[in-house]
Amino acid sequence: MTRWRLFRSLFVLLLTGVMTSACADPKNTATIRYRVIVTVEVDGRLVEGTSVMEMSYTRFERRSLLGMGGSATLKGEAVVLDLNGRGTLFVLPVQQDWTGSLSEVYQGCVLASFGVHSSIGSLKPSDLRHLRAAKGRVPLFIFTKKYGVPVFATFHDESNPSSIYEVDPDHLEDAFGSGVRLKRIDLEVTDAPLTHVLAQRLPWLKNPLAIKWDRDPPGHLRPERDRPLGFKITDAQFFGNGSR
Repeated sequence: MTRWRLFRSLFVLLLTGVMTSACADPKNTATIRYRVIVTVEVDGRLVEGTSVMEMSYTRFERRSLLGMGGSATLKGEAVVLDLNGRGTLFVLPVQQDWTGSLSEVYQGCVLASFGVHSSIGSLKPSDLRHLRAAKGRVPLFIFTKKYGVPVFATFHDESNPSSIYEVDPDHLEDAFGSGVRLKRIDLEVTDAPLTHVLAQRLPWLKNPLAIKWDRDPPGHLRPERDRPLGFKITDAQFFGNGSR
């Protein structure tokens, strides 16, 4: 075994031990189950799409050799919202950052929405107690125009995954016609079962290895920010990082 491989193995064992220790101590964890509620106005009438998700946070002890840190695991799937004959909106549990890359969206937004202003890596025991006691319905906290906004998408043909395209949440009428606009996104604490409807609506998600996504050919790669959604999305972006 090379020196680098030995170091890497020791590091992984150390990290696993720290995480296992943190998870074993209830004061270092908090789990919150919540319903994502997307409300859209269609021709003057409000329609809602919902998905029940569960977020688990783990705080690593300061006294660990790795210092402070934390993790967040999301169980859940995209919101499916049928717009009264205008089409179907899918609100994915990911966001696009300034580079155009896709990343998890709810980890930080759930904290801020329920009044926790620490980052995942700097959670305190009091923050976790606050999350465990959270109740009620609150607006989704969106940090900036870009950060904290879930990706809105639809399909030209739902049977063809490569026909997916992004929808501007501020201009839903561009995809679904006049009279369609986003009203709000809320989170509501619940003990309802997790939502499992997406694979029935999009059966090709059951066989991710067979999905034919559009991709740039070798040697003609574009920056992430210049790629349409269908050229960078995978089946994983329809689910939380702890769902599959």
